[in-house]
Amino acid sequence: MNESWEYAEADTQSHVHGLHLYPARMIPQIASRLIKENSSEGQTVLDPFCGSGSVLAEALILSRNAIGIDINPLAIMLSRAKTSSIPPNSLALVFDQVLNNVERNITLNKENKYKPEVFYFKNIYHWFNRNVVNDLSIIKESMEKVEVNNESIRNLLRVCFSATLLQASNVAFADNPYFARAKTGEALKKHAPNVLEIFKKNVLEYQERMRVFYELIPKRVSCKVLEHDSRHMPLQDNSVNIIVTSPPYGEESHTMSYSRFTKLSLLWLGYSVSDINKNISKSLGGILTAFRDISPSLDRLHRQLTRKERQRAREVFSFFWDYKKCIDEMYRVLHHGGSACIVIGDRSASGMKVSNGQITQELTESSGFSHIKTYHRRIPKKVLPRNDSKIDLINEENILILRKE
Repeated sequence: MNESWEYAEADTQSHVHGLHLYPARMIPQIASRLIKENSSEGQTVLDPFCGSGSVLAEALILSRNAIGIDINPLAIMLSRAKTSSIPPNSLALVFDQVLNNVERNITLNKENKYKPEVFYFKNIYHWFNRNVVNDLSIIKESMEKVEVNNESIRNLLRVCFSATLLQASNVAFADNPYFARAKTGEALKKHAPNVLEIFKKNVLEYQERMRVFYELIPKRVSCKVLEHDSRHMPLQDNSVNIIVTSPPYGEESHTMSYSRFTKLSLLWLGYSVSDINKNISKSLGGILTAFRDISPSLDRLHRQLTRKERQRAREVFSFFWDYKKCIDEMYRVLHHGGSACIVIGDRSASGMKVSNGQITQELTESSGFSHIKTYHRRIPKKVLPRNDSKIDLINEENILILRKE
């Protein structure tokens, strides 16, 4: 059997996998292979850190049922969009109506015959040009006035709008979109996005991507996407057949801040700053906790970090303490004989390597899992914040195959 997991030349953006930016996504080829090799048709796949839903979409294509869990509202929205089975004709009717309304209202606005209620939040004009805010406000208002009886279509419209606002924003995508830094200087002066054209392109592209996906998935499978904390999963004991997931690599403040990446979209979609900040405190390691000995490798790292930077040591441990709670839950809900497949990269903290793969193996074994094998994969494409001043991520990830006996 070919044990290479790189897929360096693979198309990772086919059909729904090309919907919307989202950081640190598991590529569909890895999700598909793990599901095929460790489960059967008709079984249930769980991703307790589902992000934008790549694992869930692949599960459906492979005739498995799927359950996704995440605490981030935008992740929930994207996962629900990616896993929706929407008849193409129904989608086209609504999207055409929305696009016609948007085009008409933007034209009327230019003729001073229509004035939207201009959307606002603190620092909005740092992230968006004034004319962009105006046009996005028209799109938002036009979308919300269209009567949509199908919630999946409504959700996909929100995703399309979110993608548009990010593409039209002042975010310096060339630097790293996942840290949401704004353009400055000449780059900002030259930035004059055509919001209507961006939205039209997304509307047409999303319809086609959803059409392809609709034809790929069997109609007998189902998917549930739950906005919930994976430390306390709302699932029964022994209720899923396989777990395939890529957990966070560390605490939000020092690795990938999903809350920061999703903030602009969530503000436009009606979430408050308070709502978004609550998500940060609910993230793994969001609340600091005292050290306990839960893993030999983590124990050694903690001692070394404490001598160098006590606060950093506490932050790193707090992440793993919460991560261990998720692993315990994964063991509880997995059926006996089922596999758990965890994809996670190593990282560093205060210049010291954090061996996420080895620590994960130790934590899962202490929860009751049997370790079957770990594959190591170079990361040719996965977009991660490798060069941020706070963190250095290793360009390799671990693929752990575990079993609940």
